[in-house]
This record gives sequence, structure tokens and C-alpha cells, in this order.
Amino acid sequence: MKIRNIDRALFTGLFVGIIIFISEFFFPDTNSFISIFIGALAALIGFLIGDKILPKEDDKNQR
Repeated sequence: MKIRNIDRALFTGLFVGIIIFISEFFFPDTNSFISIFIGALAALIGFLIGDKILPKEDDKNQR
């Protein structure tokens, strides 16, 4: 089994964690639906940023 997008997944998780921490630190009384929406939006943005920043590996180089 080959694990391919582990670096982008770790970057996305770190990005979501930072965004959730900042939003809960500055706005502690937000509704849970808004917090879920912020987390989902941060995951989408983090994946897109990680996809642009981190290079994709070719299948030929993994052997």
C-alpha cells in the first residue's frame, strides 16, 4: 500500500488546527454550526494551499 498525499494531509490538519484555535481564542461564544463551517472552510483552503505549495510526487520516483 502506497501512501501518497500524507504531506498535504498533515499540512491541512495543521492549518485547520491553527484556524480553529484562532477562531476559538478570539470568539469563544460562537455557535457550533459556525465553528463547523469555519473548520470545513479551513480544510478546503488548507488543502488548496497545500496542493499548491507541496510538490506532487511521480509514480516513477516511488519505486
